[in-house]
Amino acid sequence: MQIEAEKRALLRLVLIVVSILLAGSVILTGWMFRRYAVAEELIRNADDRKAAAENQLLQVSRERDELKAVQEKNAAIVAQRNAIIESTVPKMLGKIATDDELTNLARAINETPERSIDLPAIPPDKVLRRYRTRVDGQPRAYVLVAADIEGKWKLHSILVKK
Repeated sequence: MQIEAEKRALLRLVLIVVSILLAGSVILTGWMFRRYAVAEELIRNADDRKAAAENQLLQVSRERDELKAVQEKNAAIVAQRNAIIESTVPKMLGKIATDDELTNLARAINETPERSIDLPAIPPDKVLRRYRTRVDGQPRAYVLVAADIEGKWKLHSILVKK
């Protein structure tokens, strides 16, 4: 009887230990599943952020390329305008510039941000007048005006007809 009681006590102890281990394994499995679900959601969020960042990168790259093209175009226009001014001003001061060159000079000066240029000397009186041209099929008229500002001569171009 005593042996049977010891066997039952041992079986009861084994049953308690197995029950505790089973409960622990259920809790551990639940905790691992929760971690798996959270990790999967984090991965999904990271993938979404990655896709959004790639789209934003493509958009910014496209905008950068467009701005770079505009800057290159503007730089070419500015270089052409400066070349016209630099080549025509000496001819104008030497009184050998043609009306077409002076018209292009008036247009180039008007397209500068200040709408004026510095001159090394007094411009001839015959260049200070109205110049007419067509830009993109539209008539335009410019007037060249010279001014002595603080001892420095400036040549201004004013658009009077658009």
